[in-house]
Amino acid sequence: MLEIPLHRGTATPLYRQIAEHLKVMIDRGALAAGFRLPGTREMARALSVSRTTTAEAYSLLVSEGYVVEKGRSGSFVAPRPFPVLTARAVSDEILWDLASERPSPGLLAKSSVGRLLRSLLSKGGPELFVPAPMEGLAALRQALVHHGVLRGIPVQSEQLVVTGGGIEGLSTALAALKAQGVSRVWVEDLTFPDVFAMAQAETMEVRSLPLEEAALLAGMGQLGEGEAVYLIPSFHNPTGRTLSFEARQALLALGRKRRFWIIEDDTYGEFRYGSTSVPALKSLDEADRVIYIGSFSQLFFPGLRVGYALLPPSLRESFLAVKTKRQGPVSTLAQRAALAFIGGGDLDSGLVRLRSILSRRMDALVSALRRDLPGLPVCKPQGGIYLWLPTAPFDGKALAASARSRGVALAAGESFAWPPRSVEGVRFSVSRLDGVAITGAVRVLKEAWRF
Repeated sequence: MLEIPLHRGTATPLYRQIAEHLKVMIDRGALAAGFRLPGTREMARALSVSRTTTAEAYSLLVSEGYVVEKGRSGSFVAPRPFPVLTARAVSDEILWDLASERPSPGLLAKSSVGRLLRSLLSKGGPELFVPAPMEGLAALRQALVHHGVLRGIPVQSEQLVVTGGGIEGLSTALAALKAQGVSRVWVEDLTFPDVFAMAQAETMEVRSLPLEEAALLAGMGQLGEGEAVYLIPSFHNPTGRTLSFEARQALLALGRKRRFWIIEDDTYGEFRYGSTSVPALKSLDEADRVIYIGSFSQLFFPGLRVGYALLPPSLRESFLAVKTKRQGPVSTLAQRAALAFIGGGDLDSGLVRLRSILSRRMDALVSALRRDLPGLPVCKPQGGIYLWLPTAPFDGKALAASARSRGVALAAGESFAWPPRSVEGVRFSVSRLDGVAITGAVRVLKEAWRF
């Protein structure tokens, strides 16, 4: 039954109010072509008006081409001769998406996850539909601890909390730190932009540090108790940079000495395709003040939103308290699907497959950029999905707009800057396109930019 707001006692007749509201719903696509409207008697009863009123409303809609009557079958929304109004007008068509972090269909573990879900739903009992513990299912937490061995992390299941993806893990960690007296968060001057809003939502001050290793470590020497630093040490977003082993040791030593917290975002840390091992900060000595954020589902099945946080014991209760008030436990069905995905070996084999695909895509991007845009410096990352292209002396926002006008989407560097400013650089992502499409997109950039 349709609910229609009516203003009784006004100058506008009720039949016209009904007709006008239905027209708006049809124009905006809420009522699609072919939708069967309730009968005039049903509508009259639901709206507490006379049947004559609803019949007049339908008659008006028929006369204006919004509704067609099909005898005893009823009244139906007519096909519209003009495009349905939408909330957002698309001004240009994206043919080559090198901006998005969303995985292409070929990266998704559709068949294996679909098989696992079907099996769970056919064989599972009531346990699939009751809330999981706030910290996550014990079996999944144990499986994730074993999986953490791949990143060299010696952790116990008591330190692990299952989260609704990496975003939830990060926002909850910031809130938990604020509850323990942290008032200032430091970020690299180019970084994952959502962290700015998250920190500000907790009324935390946000300050920036340089990206370059020596300058970053020098800047961290000023941090102290009551402060935290957010870092993406491996396959950085947006630059693709990876901190050296020596820099990792040095910043951990600083954290312990000066007693500040370190949030390690390792969302893409498992997608290494370089020849050098890249250990997580959390795997090293003196990592007792590191909060580790992971999300193995990022490219496999992002819609299920399963991630995890590895927490220092002193922060666990604050983290769970925030999670209890804000998000609650992660879906039991999603957790059991993740557990089956890990336990059946799909995660390990899937990681091998994804590393190979991403490596080939990145090779295609690097080769195409060096061939078609030889005046710009190109540095291949050791892993992940992002490549940073410095564009000095050209503004990244202007170049991204020029690319978009030709159907190529890129991320302008200023989107990642703190404090906000213009940046001479753009970010590429290889998450959406294969090598052939990437090569074609770069060829379009060559024509668009004409350096």
